[in-house]
Amino acid sequence: MKSIVVATIGTRDLMFQIASGKWFNIGDDRMQDGDIIGEQAEVLSDLGLSSMGYRELTQYLLESSSSYLERIKPVIIGKLLRDRASEIERIYLIGTDQAEEVQQRNKDTIYGCKLIQNWVENVLNPETKNEIITEVISLGSQGTNPSNFEEMFQWWQKVWRDRLLVQEEQPIWLCLKGGVGQSAEAGRISGLSRYGDRIQFFEFQPTPRKNQVGTPSDYSGPFLGTNYLWDRTQQQALKLLTRYDYAGVLELLEPYFKQNPSGFKAVPTYLNAGVAWNQGEFQTFFNLAKSTLSTPQRRKQAQEWWWMGYEQAYMAIVRLKQQNTTEAMLHSYRAIEATIMQWVAQEFSAVRVIPHEFPTLNRSILNRYPKLETFFDADRVRGETIKLTQWVLEALLNEAIPEIADSQDFKSFWSSANTMRNILSHQLGGLSQTSLFDAWEVANIEQLESRLVRCLNVLSGQSCSSLTQISLFAETHHLTKKTIENFQF
Repeated sequence: MKSIVVATIGTRDLMFQIASGKWFNIGDDRMQDGDIIGEQAEVLSDLGLSSMGYRELTQYLLESSSSYLERIKPVIIGKLLRDRASEIERIYLIGTDQAEEVQQRNKDTIYGCKLIQNWVENVLNPETKNEIITEVISLGSQGTNPSNFEEMFQWWQKVWRDRLLVQEEQPIWLCLKGGVGQSAEAGRISGLSRYGDRIQFFEFQPTPRKNQVGTPSDYSGPFLGTNYLWDRTQQQALKLLTRYDYAGVLELLEPYFKQNPSGFKAVPTYLNAGVAWNQGEFQTFFNLAKSTLSTPQRRKQAQEWWWMGYEQAYMAIVRLKQQNTTEAMLHSYRAIEATIMQWVAQEFSAVRVIPHEFPTLNRSILNRYPKLETFFDADRVRGETIKLTQWVLEALLNEAIPEIADSQDFKSFWSSANTMRNILSHQLGGLSQTSLFDAWEVANIEQLESRLVRCLNVLSGQSCSSLTQISLFAETHHLTKKTIENFQF
């Protein structure tokens, strides 16, 4: 989508070519070295005019524009408009037009705006083969004081709302070099408040020697309003991270990444890793985040069969912190159930795992655990195999890891937590935090985390004390927050 340009025009925005071929600034009325004629005086002399102010001079040139069309050009925004013409849909030029009793009326830029409009329509558009629409907006005719910030802020709010035609998602390029500082500041702040990171700025560097040979000033940009927006955006990003909303942070900071890719370095990678983790794509998460992990041992952890179980359990805790209790319940149960399946697959060759089918257990398991024979005798549908139902798994684990039989943590898993998981999976409705704690027979989130950790430790043989300690995501999450927290432009 093409951009719109909003430019405040000052008295130094126009150059005029005198008969010698040299270009002078129409509005520069300062004498040079005290006795050498100034640039505006050079222009007046070349035109054969007596002393007059900027407003009067630009009005004269506008009325005689057909004679001077090729001898007038915008010196500040001219290079930008020519270079980026194909990216511009519309230009709004803001110039002062004050009442006769106002002392600074002789420096009004309304006719300077119209001269630039004339240049765009009759020189720039034919040269670049573009049809850029240009409009002039006058400031001060209703008594608004360009030097009064409060008045200017209100004026800009009305202009943004009523005068500027801005399409949804359309970029807005602000060129605020001309005019008084209060007007520029009000335009900048009101624009950012209304359009946020759709507002982009250009900066212009004075190049007097180039100007006098007809070359407009250099520019740089577009830039986001980083000095004005970053503090607020940074706090928004950190607040979203507190909620683990990685997709939201990625969308919020995307314009900054484009503007300053070297400054943010690996932050986009961290955020994409967080998005993958939130989606349960743990291997994708690790592939993106592995370079950020603190030690080789931590990176090696992802090769262990049990590591995703801890990540799933930590996701349950994260969802609970987000007050997403239904998902917290499902993730907490799934973390233990899926890790049990992984453990069985690791421990027993008698287990057959087929994608998208229920795992089965071969009768050869009876060579190690003959007490399981009752399950095979009760179900001969598959001949020498049985499905790994909850009852089979519970019996198998009690035989293989005797401490599980007397574990209150696993008793809660097999009974009340299993019942709640089934209710949520087969019925409509939500779940209160109290009901979730009751399902796991705990009183708070700390006890729930401890219960999940103990179950996983028994299966994995690890001895960690918290999910934060062992989760790879917990480490990268902390790093992501610190990186954004410490970033400065």
